[in-house]
Amino acid sequence: MPEGLEETTRELIGWTQEVLPGRTVVARSLSDRDCGEGVDLRLVGLAPHAAPRAASPPLTMTADYLVTVRAADPIVEQTGAMELLFAAMEHEETEVVLDRDPLKLCAELNLPPGPGFVLRATVSIARRRQADRAGLVRFPLNIVSGELGVLQGSVLGPGDTPVAGAVVRLEGLDRSTQTDAFGRFRLHGPVGGKGRPVRLNVRARGVEIDSEVETGSPVILRLPLEI
Repeated sequence: MPEGLEETTRELIGWTQEVLPGRTVVARSLSDRDCGEGVDLRLVGLAPHAAPRAASPPLTMTADYLVTVRAADPIVEQTGAMELLFAAMEHEETEVVLDRDPLKLCAELNLPPGPGFVLRATVSIARRRQADRAGLVRFPLNIVSGELGVLQGSVLGPGDTPVAGAVVRLEGLDRSTQTDAFGRFRLHGPVGGKGRPVRLNVRARGVEIDSEVETGSPVILRLPLEI
């Protein structure tokens, strides 16, 4: 389950590009009337989702996206919409919403009609943890701190393909960032001292890994994504 709405939207864009390679995929706002050739994703609904019984379950919600396909050639437009719909029906982390009419939504948003459907994804947001009250320290406290600096590197998929939009988190500290279009990232702050490795957590497209890396040079993190 993706964490955060931004990551969910990025994953849907990446998934759409895998299903329809070569098509332009754009996330648009509801006020955006532009309908260029390609695939448009518009967030048309948010709703709370029932949380599992647990001491502190994550906050979850459902996000509905209006997915429309546009092309100058009507055959290309229609076959693209059908390929995307079939792929969505097999996608484990989303579902096709049958009770929301995409043509009616287009009319309500003053968009020209086009083939499409509504896709629903479940989004998880971590609860904010209350800081624990520190007890009275009755013995000398020795704190080993890391050096301030920059940890930089790249996230690669199969065939050394750069992974854009991957979330890279430095474990043990509230430090995270996302990779750029070339799969590169930079983390600022305490990044460990010389000869002291750090642990990184990387997530993208439903795949997550933990890796221990040295901090002296740019690191390469490899994600076993499905091709």
